[in-house]
Amino acid sequence: MRPKHVVGGLIIFGIGLFMTYANILYVIEFIKGGLQPLFILIGVVAAAAAVFRGSTLSRKINVVVAIIFLFLGGYGFYDEYYATMDFLNGIFPPALIIAGLASLSSGISRLK
Repeated sequence: MRPKHVVGGLIIFGIGLFMTYANILYVIEFIKGGLQPLFILIGVVAAAAAVFRGSTLSRKINVVVAIIFLFLGGYGFYDEYYATMDFLNGIFPPALIIAGLASLSSGISRLK
């Protein structure tokens, strides 16, 4: 183990904690905005698992999980609409840039 890495990691961790404390309202808005799409995604995956996989018991469990998470995601999207829109507007550009770079690098590597 390298002592400089440990010290650097602790410094970065401390700066992250301080910045979280200093910007706690933005952090909470980011989390509130990100939970709704996450809940809807979990609900859709559970619904797909209930339809395509499993025994009778696991289907019932997946249906219950899907209903709960889709309800929470839908209501949260309604209740925290602006926080969710801020989250989506902030996360889509970097996500599209990363997806575009991954697609470009995959295409270039297949040309060789």
